[in-house]
Amino acid sequence: MSEALWHKNKLILYLLITFSAAGYYWLCYQTQRENFFQVFGLFSFLFAAYYLLYRFFSAGYFKYLFIAGISFRLLLLFSVPNLSDDVYRFIWDGRLAANGINPFSHLPREIMQMPAVTGISKELFVLLNSPSYYTIYPPVLQGMFLLTGKLFPVNVFSAIVFMKCMIVIVELGTFYLVIQLLKKMSLPKHLSLLYILNPLVIAELTGNVHFEGVMVFFVLLSFLFLLNYNMQLSAVSLGVGIATKLVPVLFLPLIINKLGWNKGLLFAAISGLITIALFAALFDWDTMLHMLNSVNLFFQHFEFNASIYYLVRYIGTVTMGFNIIAIAGPALILIGGLIICMISFKGKNISSRSYFTKGLFVITAWYLFSTTIHPWYICLPVAVSIFTQYKYAIIWSYLTTFSYYAYQSIPVKENLELIAFSYLILAGFAFWEFRNKNNKFSNTSQQNT
Repeated sequence: MSEALWHKNKLILYLLITFSAAGYYWLCYQTQRENFFQVFGLFSFLFAAYYLLYRFFSAGYFKYLFIAGISFRLLLLFSVPNLSDDVYRFIWDGRLAANGINPFSHLPREIMQMPAVTGISKELFVLLNSPSYYTIYPPVLQGMFLLTGKLFPVNVFSAIVFMKCMIVIVELGTFYLVIQLLKKMSLPKHLSLLYILNPLVIAELTGNVHFEGVMVFFVLLSFLFLLNYNMQLSAVSLGVGIATKLVPVLFLPLIINKLGWNKGLLFAAISGLITIALFAALFDWDTMLHMLNSVNLFFQHFEFNASIYYLVRYIGTVTMGFNIIAIAGPALILIGGLIICMISFKGKNISSRSYFTKGLFVITAWYLFSTTIHPWYICLPVAVSIFTQYKYAIIWSYLTTFSYYAYQSIPVKENLELIAFSYLILAGFAFWEFRNKNNKFSNTSQQNT
């Protein structure tokens, strides 16, 4: 490459990074989720820049893009979450725990009837999106909330910034794990940029303070230990991941098949004991019932951006005359669980690449049969897909931003045609990948022009 061409490419690279930074600033500092067309337009711009940066610069300019991924996250440290209000429940739970009150013991509206609690106010209460439900966040996250509540008992903005700092630190650990896993599997390290530069990952984790990034870290840590033949530490890591978000339990059947029944059941036992020990630190019988109640409500009452469930709901409404979520929700979860077992236990002597591929299919099956799919849920499929030949999760991470259409009105009202359109595109792209087994988006033989 001539020096003139090298400087030209570098100028284009800098411009794309600069425009991306401006896009993140505009999205996370200057945009409200009620303004769907601005939200979707900015996400579209950021994903277009993401594609160009990865497609033309990832192999030859890895260092610059790696630093850019960190810089985008640091840029968002001082934004107040504008696409989600979950952070206020995180702060609420942490302040309760900091005051010696188990956050699983009382509904928020019950807390408001108690004597004054430091940091708990009407102003914070009105920001909660589910004041009539018990908290659903497992003990690892509650520990992070508690630390925030101890350090920032009254200042909401400082609490938000501190939570973002924790997420960024964990994300740095995730970057390291991704690169090490790629090295272990003899894959090029620039594939890590598919996660590091993904706009949904950046905006939803750091920008909107979602702790899926912590779960992703422990899942990948478990996978790395497993590939290094350290079964015990892998099991411990997965147990901590389950105690962060319950979703990683879905990988246990796959791991049992990979290790064989004897070692696999031992692995599951270790993970289970770690999970139980972490839950036991917070739970008594009543609080366990409260969390199970919240989980039950999640599957039988909550619905958002679903795929197969919405089709089943439509058929049920036409034939039975009412919303059948109380029946369809648990039934679809059961069907999804059976499909996950079929995927997990099909075949023996699973290679590392096949292990990640099956893991991607497992998490995909779970989400396709779920009643609720918030955008940040797709961060885990994005992370796992890096190690496979399938990249439909990258497309999914963009398409899921269509779901923000629902927030244009109060109460939230989804556009089912738009949701159907997004899932049809996803299905079409996934079908194309399965047929061709060649995704040009992640072509590891690419060269910079």
